[in-house]
Amino acid sequence: MKGSAVSQSFRVLASKINNQAPLGQRESNRLLNALTSSFRKHLDEVHPSRLHEDSKRPVVKDGPEATHRHAFPSSITLADQHMASVLTNPLLVKTAASQAHPKPELDAGTAAAELKDGANPFELLEKYHAKGYATVDVALSCMKAFRRSIKELTYEEQVSKVQEQEAGKRLLTWLWNSDILQSQAFADSLQIQDGLVWLVMMEGHEDFLWKWLETDLELPQSLMVKGHQDSRNNGHFWKSRIIYAMVMTNLGPPHKGARSADAALEVYFRAVQHVQQRKNTGVRDRMVLVARARLALEKALTHGSGHHYSNTNAALYDKFVKIYANHQLSHTYNAQKYAMDEFHRAQLDLWHPTRPSADIWYELVTREIPASDGVAGVRELLQNPKTSNDTAHYIKTFARAARLMKTAGKHAESTQLVTAAQTYLPDKISQVTEAMQDLLTDERHSEQRDKKTKKEQHEHQHQDNWLSQYFPAPT
Repeated sequence: MKGSAVSQSFRVLASKINNQAPLGQRESNRLLNALTSSFRKHLDEVHPSRLHEDSKRPVVKDGPEATHRHAFPSSITLADQHMASVLTNPLLVKTAASQAHPKPELDAGTAAAELKDGANPFELLEKYHAKGYATVDVALSCMKAFRRSIKELTYEEQVSKVQEQEAGKRLLTWLWNSDILQSQAFADSLQIQDGLVWLVMMEGHEDFLWKWLETDLELPQSLMVKGHQDSRNNGHFWKSRIIYAMVMTNLGPPHKGARSADAALEVYFRAVQHVQQRKNTGVRDRMVLVARARLALEKALTHGSGHHYSNTNAALYDKFVKIYANHQLSHTYNAQKYAMDEFHRAQLDLWHPTRPSADIWYELVTREIPASDGVAGVRELLQNPKTSNDTAHYIKTFARAARLMKTAGKHAESTQLVTAAQTYLPDKISQVTEAMQDLLTDERHSEQRDKKTKKEQHEHQHQDNWLSQYFPAPT
């Protein structure tokens, strides 16, 4: 799809969700030309020109007829004269003094100064857009100023402010009514992409994002999406970040106790269905568009301290695990990718909300393998973690696997997993032992909390007024 067609398509989407944003200079010129042409046409239809009528008559060079013909100009001439008188009105024409002293150019710096003085962020963005100065940096300054203004509020108060200001809708309307979307600056700005999605979803307009994703709009093939070399010549790769940000937004709301990843998983499954159905995405492996979101979910479900997402629906969790079991869904066969899928499945099984199991993890890290097996690459990853956070995560993973084996009565396998952890991370033996102790302590605390909850429920059930908190009083 050509750039002009892309811009027009986004503006059509924008017109459906909000009032038209203020026009820029080019849009104003186009509108003026269209109005002028329309004015001429309709004037000529209502008052046909005498020149047009007389064109059918023989030409008379001398006499009163010639004088009469020249005394009545065409309606087109009248229209030009009228429009000229309007456009040359002193109220509409810049004076020499204003031309000699043009207004300073507006940019992110001037926007920051106005925001500091208390300007409304989104009114400022719309004003800059009307004047042709609404760059990505200006929009980012406006968005950050708004986020700072609600930072100290409760989550519910933040939602109320976003809805009151129509923050997501106005930011999205600006984007769709500008040429910014097709710029490298937008492709590079992960902050504006993530922040935009957060505001739109906070406002309760997730459907706007799906309408955007469900289009076949393509960005210029010359753009590179930041951090993804495989995005070149892929006009649909912009969808990857939007899907990722939607998943992360649904993973992030405040919580009390254990979390649920249900909302984030629902977004992911809908995105998977979307990319599977698209036949002309220009992507050989369409599942690459949901890869970021998939890894974000897998990390959230397996890296949390104390398993924060243990309230996740088991059926949704199992459906997500199957993504890693159905290899042909996400990629063509490759030994390394196959092994990495097994690696992710093993971790997900360890943290299953209702049926945690260490069987796949045990098999992965202890079985004999040929040199050509992709598992060798996984073990290399375990032996040489990229970051200290990865090291801490692998230690905790080994500890949980060993603990699950012991709980299942598989004491030999549990001991073997501890030995394997010490083999993979020989300089971290003390941390592995410490992790085992910490895990045991956490589990004991969890068991005590469960017993306390069950006791309270039992006591409530034997109180006369126990049902009153769940059912209305009989009438």
